[in-house]
Amino acid sequence: MSTESLLVKTNTSVVLTGETLYYQLYCLNKTTVFSDISEIAYLEVINDRKESVFKNKISLKNGIGSGDYFIPTTLTTGNYKLIAYTNWMLNNSQNNFFEKDFAIINPFEEHINMTIDSTSKKVDVYKNETKNTAENILLKLDKEKYSKREKAALVLPKTLDRGNYFLNIRKIDFIPAYSDNETINTDTNLKQEIKILPETRGEIITGYISPKIANSDLNSKIVTLSIPGKNFIFKTAKTNSTGKFTFLIDKQTSSSDCYVQLSESDRENYTIAIDKTPSPDLSNLIFSNKTSISRKNLKAIQERSLATQVENVYFSQKKDSLIEAINTDFFFQPTEKKYQLDDFERFRTFKETIIEIVTELNFKDYNQVPSLYLRDSRYNITQSPEPCLVLVDGLQIQNINTLLNYNAYQIESISVVDRPYCYGPKIFNGIVSIITKNNDFATIYSDKNILKTMILRPEPAKVYFEPKYETSNSLSRIPDYRYQLLWKPNIALKSNEMIIPFHTSDISGDYEIMLEGITEAGNYIHFYKTFKIE
Repeated sequence: MSTESLLVKTNTSVVLTGETLYYQLYCLNKTTVFSDISEIAYLEVINDRKESVFKNKISLKNGIGSGDYFIPTTLTTGNYKLIAYTNWMLNNSQNNFFEKDFAIINPFEEHINMTIDSTSKKVDVYKNETKNTAENILLKLDKEKYSKREKAALVLPKTLDRGNYFLNIRKIDFIPAYSDNETINTDTNLKQEIKILPETRGEIITGYISPKIANSDLNSKIVTLSIPGKNFIFKTAKTNSTGKFTFLIDKQTSSSDCYVQLSESDRENYTIAIDKTPSPDLSNLIFSNKTSISRKNLKAIQERSLATQVENVYFSQKKDSLIEAINTDFFFQPTEKKYQLDDFERFRTFKETIIEIVTELNFKDYNQVPSLYLRDSRYNITQSPEPCLVLVDGLQIQNINTLLNYNAYQIESISVVDRPYCYGPKIFNGIVSIITKNNDFATIYSDKNILKTMILRPEPAKVYFEPKYETSNSLSRIPDYRYQLLWKPNIALKSNEMIIPFHTSDISGDYEIMLEGITEAGNYIHFYKTFKIE
């Protein structure tokens, strides 16, 4: 049975509050180098009391992912660990997560009493490791010295092995750093007892229903999950005999608001709960406790902290941009008929709009509750006694009383599927999907039988801000105090020369270029080069 391990690389091992920690993840296995099992990884930052202070979900594409963490000033100076794992790895009883030591310095604290122990247990990290022995052998810059705010060009030659790399260009300062002390688990004997499902096709969300009335049946109940919005997610699942259900989310959206409900007429007889995401056992984590940041480092810390504060003041002019998820079709497309309401004469309420425009729909009571039914236009019959599935911005509405007098000017479109529709474990008697102009219906809708919760979602991909001084005048009066000149994850090298431009900042000194990555043959490679800004 194939297992996997994670390797995480960061832009630095000592980070100040107000700075951003950037990371690149490689999910590896023995046979194909990059693992094709998990599509989701988890990354946590653990303090020396073994508490998780940050947790993130990362999408893996062909075993590769990346992300960042802005270090808040609420964190105290100290030793931290970055751990990473996939659900699949948690089934392995030995070392079932990657761990890496790093330090956070909070310069606003009165007494910085700091611990950086470069002697901590070093585990053989990655067997196939190659370094460039002759410096400058591969990485070429157009100059050795640059003036401030100058455009530089780094050449990655075509002799580099094909693989996935990341580029990290940052100032060398004199704050002591951790040596590479990562613990990666390459002992891949998976115990056969599999408790946690691998997330092979997307995120897995599990939960259970509990009865409010004794001896209620928990089996084969339909549960629906909605993540509302413009690019909404709607999923259905069926409970097993103990009331457990499992959803698979295979679509990327940035929203983490989640609504879960029973799609049953007796839904008020049950409560719903969502399980916590699985986490590894942290009891064996070992934190070092030696102090080595001394008075002589304080000047470097103060300078770097000041630069960080200036950068954060101008954050709004230097924003990273999110890569929006591609709008994928909704599950019922292309079978629906869509009414764009602006193409018709407008009516005040939803009820009037349905009667006058959406002629396939009619109102009828179901269990003494007003409900929507679809007539199949081909046979002019109503298929089943149950009403149709009504979605507003992706949220299932089982009590349409709230909709009847809803202001129809807030509705952009109404789509109908006027025939039985099988989705997951249930056949719905047709579908009505209403999209509002602000995609915000869920915020005003209340139903005590709906569990509203937040779930951890993968962070959206980003394009990190890079100043372009030769084309932009708007930045000329804004200070540039970047210590981190460039962070470029997921560089796919395909045996051709690559030129990567970047701009120097206003801070003079020595800088280091680090190009690291894993080749298609599974070798870990890193190259270094230094240059000056004067």
